[in-house]
Amino acid sequence: MISPRIYITERALHIYEIFGKMGVDIGKFIVHDGVNLVLKLQWNDVMSFKISAQKFYNDFAPNYESKFCGSQGDAQHVNEAAAIFHKYHRNNHGHILDIGCGTGLLKDLLQGEFEYTGIDVFENMLHYASERGYKVIHQSVVDALPEIPDASYDFVFALSSLLFVEDIHPILTHISRIARQSILLSLDEVTQEYRNNFTVAVFDHSKVHISGAKEDYLIRGWTSCTTGITVNTRMIYVPKI
Repeated sequence: MISPRIYITERALHIYEIFGKMGVDIGKFIVHDGVNLVLKLQWNDVMSFKISAQKFYNDFAPNYESKFCGSQGDAQHVNEAAAIFHKYHRNNHGHILDIGCGTGLLKDLLQGEFEYTGIDVFENMLHYASERGYKVIHQSVVDALPEIPDASYDFVFALSSLLFVEDIHPILTHISRIARQSILLSLDEVTQEYRNNFTVAVFDHSKVHISGAKEDYLIRGWTSCTTGITVNTRMIYVPKI
């Protein structure tokens, strides 16, 4: 009797490992073709197991900075954002709205006496931001921004946080009316490969038109700690005054 062998593509193996960590029984996708055992995963199968961003990042929060901003994640876009900001703003004080603030890492990167408010739907992330001195708004960006008055923050940042929003245009409209002095965005080039492999639904807004930008260019942004895929990021700076 011939012992069956398992043929698994590199991508399927990675998905297998991710789903295993999520506690998903993937055994039903292993089929016998008469000689071999083959792992068969179709796109619809992958999508059926997409988990919420809230669950993923709440679980990820304790290791977020060491993974995402360390050598594995190589998050270049946050350092690039800080460099752009200080290029145009020498008077280092004011109120900052940090959209999708995560753990509040931005505060460690900017030099100056700023007051920080962070919006995030991930409660465990906000715990760390609060410890850094952030005022926190525990809501989704879609729900939080309409409640914020016009011109209520000097600077608005949204660094690689809008890929979870399906319709970005209302968000950009709110950001424009809220910011008094400037806006700094990073929009990720979310490829089909990344969407196929990441466990959370994400959207590509890298080609959206941004009017009034003084800086607008593409960099090697960051590397996903779960997929190993490097994501290019569009850095955008928009002055308001």
